[in-house]
Amino acid sequence: MTVSSGWNASAAAASRQRTLAALGDSYSSGEGSPPFDVLAPRCRRSSQAWPRRLAAMEPSTTVALFAACSGATTDALNESFKGEQPQLTQLRRLRTAPDIVTITIGGNDIGFSNVILSCFAWKCFWDGKDKRELDHITKELPDVLSANYAAVKAVAPHSRIVVVGYPDIFPSSQHKNTCKWLSNTERRQLTSLNSQLNRVIRRAAADADVEYVATDRTLRGHEICTKDSWVAPIGLFPPARDLSAHPTARGQQAIATAVDRRLSTDRLSTDRR
Repeated sequence: MTVSSGWNASAAAASRQRTLAALGDSYSSGEGSPPFDVLAPRCRRSSQAWPRRLAAMEPSTTVALFAACSGATTDALNESFKGEQPQLTQLRRLRTAPDIVTITIGGNDIGFSNVILSCFAWKCFWDGKDKRELDHITKELPDVLSANYAAVKAVAPHSRIVVVGYPDIFPSSQHKNTCKWLSNTERRQLTSLNSQLNRVIRRAAADADVEYVATDRTLRGHEICTKDSWVAPIGLFPPARDLSAHPTARGQQAIATAVDRRLSTDRLSTDRR
């Protein structure tokens, strides 16, 4: 694995301003780290969102498009959402194609946030099992993700397309868990569900021939329900409900650092297998 500066840019490209476009859901918009942009309040885009922190880490980089929107599913890539144009339409209408396109998507397709809220209110899975969610992840989501990643690539064929996975937001072991509402069984179910989601996302990215960045360990030791959490606590009522289980500013920076590290490595790293 080789390493180069400026996100693997050529010497010529390094002398000009690079641009980044951020697509996806709340895990890219920066939900969990208010305040949010006032011009599009429904999408809850934070100044501390990791795509913006990522650009700030590279002085010659600017965010040309910040289309990520809280609550977005894969449908938001091709359909209007919260009064905004489809994210792919926004990407297509840029005057110049961005150098980098990042995306987090899929979590809302399986209703992960509702599962987490049900854990807090009563129990994680109403029937005691997570089969419904796992079936959706393994049987329906792979083709949907592959097709949408390919669509992003088709809209920006000369951009570096980077699919970003979801971080583990629950403690890696029960002895680190400080929340009485989270049982060991539920903690393991939620961790397993997120791992399965990331595996499907990674395979779909490979099928579409785009890059994948793993972020599952970026919050290790700082998950929700730990003593030094970088994740917003869960609440049942606004505004806490909306922030629930999303990385705070420190968590956003941790994700930005992980993505920056990946972008600084050779495109043909082992993550492309």
